[in-house]
Amino acid sequence: MPPAWVAFALAWVGISGYSARVTASEEVGSKTQQEVFDYTFLKPSSATMHILTGPNAGATVVWSGGTTVVAHRGSGLSAMFKKTFPLHDPQVTTIRGSSLDELSFGAILTHGADTAGVVAEGNGPTIDGVPTDEVTLVPTNSVIDTGLTLEVVDLSKVTHLPVRLIGYEGATLVRTIDFSDVDIH
Repeated sequence: MPPAWVAFALAWVGISGYSARVTASEEVGSKTQQEVFDYTFLKPSSATMHILTGPNAGATVVWSGGTTVVAHRGSGLSAMFKKTFPLHDPQVTTIRGSSLDELSFGAILTHGADTAGVVAEGNGPTIDGVPTDEVTLVPTNSVIDTGLTLEVVDLSKVTHLPVRLIGYEGATLVRTIDFSDVDIH
């Protein structure tokens, strides 16, 4: 593993959770989706995503480990009406099939370590004033990797945590996920 990925793994071990603003943009064929949500993750496996903009704006999705999530809209009395979905149900995933468990830093770390392919590291771009290390992965089998033929993870040189994820199908950028306002617990 590249040194930046090792630093990411060490940083992840030292925190119990985090919250972040996540901006996601994806496309599949001619279909596009943009979402902004507040995301909170607590170890070992608890995540809450409040969707601010996008197709499910106003919804909150909660995962407590396992194979299901609970979703509700609004707050107060209206939040009492909850619905349970399978973790990877299309109603609670992105158009490329990502669920809130896969957006955690731990899942990103595991995915990078477990996906067969060619991994490289270099200096990344400065994103919102944050210098980054860029780790690239060219998966051996893009079908297993949701059709992505190249993944890029930009890791903060300061915190060693992800700042941006991007994914390509061939030369076409089909996924951008930005993490901002990260607050480590």
